[in-house]
Parts: sequence; structure tokens; C-alpha cells
Amino acid sequence: MPKVFALLPARGGSKGILQKNIAPLLDQPLIAYSIQAAQESGVIDAVYVSSDDDQILSVAHYYKAERLKRDPHLARDDSPTDPVIAEFIHRVKPAGKDIIVLLQPTSPLRTGEHIREALAEFNDFPTCHSLISVYEISNKFMKAYVGGGEFLHPLAGEHTSYTRRQDLPSLYMPNGAIYIFKVDDFLREEKIPRTHIIPYLMSDYDSLDIDIPDDLEIAAQRLRERLKDGN
Repeated sequence: MPKVFALLPARGGSKGILQKNIAPLLDQPLIAYSIQAAQESGVIDAVYVSSDDDQILSVAHYYKAERLKRDPHLARDDSPTDPVIAEFIHRVKPAGKDIIVLLQPTSPLRTGEHIREALAEFNDFPTCHSLISVYEISNKFMKAYVGGGEFLHPLAGEHTSYTRRQDLPSLYMPNGAIYIFKVDDFLREEKIPRTHIIPYLMSDYDSLDIDIPDDLEIAAQRLRERLKDGN
């Protein structure tokens, strides 16, 4: 039976919010919401936090997550996520058929139920290479043009700019909350698989990604509303 590993990438540096991944949100540090969502999902065998920052790793330990001290050169402002995942695989050594659920700590409204549903959807599509969480956006953007040169160029092809919106396909935006893939599929190119992707649809409301201080205020209000509603 394949194991399921949750991986939370949480570097120490942050420009918009100081120590963003452990910034206070109501009565907990931000990263705690993602650790607890993974634990409460009931489908995760082990939760790992990858960080270069000892304070973040200390918080991870307090919330009973496994700690992985990240190589500092993988924690710069311009560091991509794929090498962080590769470091996790090469050090923890999960089996090829094991599953990684990547959870960005900046998605505090993603719940254990979201993770459970997303993993069930991933397992129901054995031909997919990865799953990403998304929310629906207006398909009017398919009618957009790209500038920057002498002439405008249709973003999604010449015909779309003159097609009625109701005849255009639905459009989805990744929200960064959940990525799911098998170890073997990642190792093929040491990247989150970019083909054979399926979506897990979340609401725009739950797709909030923390980037600036105002986002923390919005998240706090939505979490209060959730507690009030008993959800």
C-alpha cells in the first residue's frame, strides 16, 4: 500500500510579511493551519516541514510535524519549489509509488476535508500524473490580447477573441493550496508533472493565499466566520 507524505515548504525569508510562514493568525502561527489540516484529513501518513529556518522548524515540532532542515541555497527569494521536493525525496527516500501532497503554508483556509477529497479524486484517476487545486475564474480572459510588440496577438488563439463568452470553455486558476503527485512521476524530470493534470475545484473564498498583511486580516475574518458557523 503506497504511503502518503504531506510536504510543507516553508523558508524563513519573506518580503511582504516578516517571517510570513509563522506570522500570527488568530491564536496560531500561519503554518499551523496547514499542518493541522494534513493531520485532520486522516489520509496522510507523515507530515514534513522543509525549512532553512530554525524558528519555523521549532514551530513544526510543536505541532508534531517531522522536520527537514533545508539546504540554504534552496531557500533564496528566487528558489523554485521543484528542487525542494527533490531534496525531500533524496533524503527521506519514499518509494516510487508513494504519493506526495504538497501544501503551501500560505493557504490557511484549506481544510482536512479538502485534502481528503483531493486525494480521493487523484486516486480515482490512475492515468493522471498530478492534481492541482484550482478555483474558477471568468472565461472572458480568453478573449484577451498580448501586447509588447508592434501588433496585438490573441492570448488563446485567433478564434477566441471573436467567440461569445458562453461558447468559450471554463477557465481555472491554480490557488497553490494542494498539489498531488507520485514520487516516480516527479523523478521522471525532477519536476511536479506538467502533463496529464486533473483539477480539484475549490471555492474562490477558500482559495485565499497569504501574500501581504491585509491577507492575514481577511483570513482571520473568514476563520472567525467558519468557527461561528461551526464548520
